[in-house]
Amino acid sequence: MSAYRQSNTLAVPGHVDRNNSTSTNRGGGDATSIYTENYPSSPDLLQPRSSKHNTTRTFVTYVWHFLRRRTLTSWIVFGMIVGLMIGRYAPSFAVKIGPLGTVFIRMIQCIVGPLVFSTLVIGIAGHGDDLVRVGRLALKSVAYYEVVTTLALILGLIAVNIVKPGAGFSMSGLAAPDTNFTTITWITQMEAIVPTSFFLALSDHNAVIAVVFCAIMFSVAISLADERSRTFMLDFNASLSGIMFKVVQLVMNYAPIGVGCAIASTVGQYGLESLAAAGKLIGTLYVTLLLFILIILVPIILFCRFPVVEFARALSEPFLMAFATSSSESALPKAMNNMVAFGVPSDIAAFVIP
Repeated sequence: MSAYRQSNTLAVPGHVDRNNSTSTNRGGGDATSIYTENYPSSPDLLQPRSSKHNTTRTFVTYVWHFLRRRTLTSWIVFGMIVGLMIGRYAPSFAVKIGPLGTVFIRMIQCIVGPLVFSTLVIGIAGHGDDLVRVGRLALKSVAYYEVVTTLALILGLIAVNIVKPGAGFSMSGLAAPDTNFTTITWITQMEAIVPTSFFLALSDHNAVIAVVFCAIMFSVAISLADERSRTFMLDFNASLSGIMFKVVQLVMNYAPIGVGCAIASTVGQYGLESLAAAGKLIGTLYVTLLLFILIILVPIILFCRFPVVEFARALSEPFLMAFATSSSESALPKAMNNMVAFGVPSDIAAFVIP
């Protein structure tokens, strides 16, 4: 038995015999072998102490890279879903966070004027004395909008007369409609186009057409000015336009939060039940919009030889923002930015989209 014990001890370098005070490998054994012999071998004990921390760090890194790869459209959709859940299950809290959505819309509104003005000035005055081209662009834009808008009105009138979505709809629980409006005439339209003050037009988010008018007048004046003044103003507006597009990118980082809070406030204030009651009206609207896209817009895109998928992808983010905030102004800067990235010249995008 002692021979077995002795041979077993010699088989493991650095073993210390607990029954014998004499070590078989005094001074010759390493610390690892002594630790292994005196304590049971266990994966948890043999594993380096920092492995669990490395696993956690790897997981956090993976999640971080996964979130960074998500597009703005994905984040906006996620914000809308979270906003719907908050509005449904925490309506009082949803109403309180409504101002966060209002802040997002105001951030958009405050950059629309300088963005449209500077981009349009560069687009028009940057072509020098070629004002005939600007006139052709304006004529084509007006003609396109007149024709396409008329077709959209005809399609909408046909849809509402067939479906009659407002029949039996109850207005109880909804805010009373605003009756304080001005009748649209040629005089009111001319007054809306020509502002009383240039800075007043920039500060009024409803006066985008007045900003366009001021930009056209300013561009024509730059084209007629001397070379020094013309170069200075073109450089200034080019710098302003570039900076405003950077501001748009900064504001868009807040878009998922703003969109989520806006839709949460709407659902929390009126409830999903009130939205479901208007389902026939909403359904008619979106079916008609789909028919408009398929019957009118897609043939125009194909005729102009635009890539349909890329065009739809470029418009997805502005569409979601306009849908969630119920404001086309919130989508204007992003639509201009995406169209320029899509390949539309900046002067045409600035002139046509507003």
